[in-house]
Amino acid sequence: MVTMDKAGIEKRIEEMLTRNSERMSRLTGPADITDYASLTRKETDDGREITVWTDAFTAALREHEIVRIPASPEPYYVDGTVIVPSNRWIDADSRAVIKQTSYSRVIMMRNEKAADGTDHPVIRGNEDTNIFITGGIWAESRTKREGYGSSGRYSEETEFSGVSAFMFFSNVIGFSLTDAVFVNTAGFSLQIGDARDCRFERIRFRECFADGLHINGNIENLLVRDISGEVGDDIVALNMYDWLNSSVNFGPMRTVLCENIELAGTSAYKAFRIQPGKYRYKDGSVVDCSAEDMIIRDVRGMLCFKMYLQKPSYLIGTDPEWGMVGSGRDIFFEDISVDVNGPIDRFDNYENSDPVRGVFAPFEIGADIDSVSFENIDIILHKDRYPLSCMVTVGPKSTVVSDSRGPVEVFDPYLSCRVGRLVLRNVRINGKSDFDPDEVIRQISFDDINGDGRSTGKGTIDTVVIDNRP
Repeated sequence: MVTMDKAGIEKRIEEMLTRNSERMSRLTGPADITDYASLTRKETDDGREITVWTDAFTAALREHEIVRIPASPEPYYVDGTVIVPSNRWIDADSRAVIKQTSYSRVIMMRNEKAADGTDHPVIRGNEDTNIFITGGIWAESRTKREGYGSSGRYSEETEFSGVSAFMFFSNVIGFSLTDAVFVNTAGFSLQIGDARDCRFERIRFRECFADGLHINGNIENLLVRDISGEVGDDIVALNMYDWLNSSVNFGPMRTVLCENIELAGTSAYKAFRIQPGKYRYKDGSVVDCSAEDMIIRDVRGMLCFKMYLQKPSYLIGTDPEWGMVGSGRDIFFEDISVDVNGPIDRFDNYENSDPVRGVFAPFEIGADIDSVSFENIDIILHKDRYPLSCMVTVGPKSTVVSDSRGPVEVFDPYLSCRVGRLVLRNVRINGKSDFDPDEVIRQISFDDINGDGRSTGKGTIDTVVIDNRP
């Protein structure tokens, strides 16, 4: 297995940016969307007359490689799905508002050859190529979280049932979204998978209600930089494995740089998700949705970095959904500060420091990771209120809640995992670097804690290195 250092990851990302820039420079033949104003129509939305541009966008993108969207006193309303072919650049003025109507339940934009990898892997060789979006204020007409069929559907016929987004791109090589603002998105603002050479840069979220960037499996060469704002769930979700209602693309994610990410303090859920796991296709074959060669740098406003397999909750005494821990290697966290003023999930076992299930941390690992590094990390722990809080946990999680059916397990206490090498450099706990490693790094072990024969799991670490000292 070839390992990669941070310099190697950054070099590959720079090479990707150069490729995308060259691809973008070859596009020609610009047209303004206003040239297609004759294809607009009048509709009534929430009791007022609006101008709908769906057909205009469709025609302009069919006929031109570059489509410009100038600023306008009124939004450009869209009530269906705009399909983007290969070799297209949508260049919107920073003041232009492209807004989905309140009566639309489908994604507003997708690429032409989007592919569903739920039942079997997406076959390579028929991808869309070179799709670029710059600028624009991209808005929905909603006031709460929806998705999962209520909004953001792939189509009215609900094919691609794992799509729950405002924009969806899949099966594409050479994709870029920069200098854009998302407003009031009820599902994921953007969902992408089975893609190579992807750039997300200078993106803002305003009062969005679910994930910001929801990035699924089979991704290679990914830059996520200068992302900020208010979301209802993960501002960035690197979900190479995911639930069936949240993905149609499963597989490894390789060569990733995420940096300068800032979550607004008003956001409802302060998490950054990295979710490896193993996914089983319809024919029984299994893919390791691994996390490989990643730098997560300069991330602010988070309470937890979730790097564990989490499957749907299940009634104790029944079989949980199939799934196994995924793998990873060469993952680097750096320049991160977290005030651990409480658990990200406010369950009683964490709030009340349950001696078996009550350990929590800003970095929680539940995957087989060969090597993970933490550098320039500042953690504030409030041991007077949460004595079981620490910096890093490795192992399973468990929370039992009650509903009308009986006791329900939220997590997966039966899963075991291993970290080969865990490295800490220039880490401070409550401002001090002379901390007790056993108080900062915890290996979690459960022994049939639910009494159901399937709640035994263990996390292990082979080697811990602190400031170059084993």
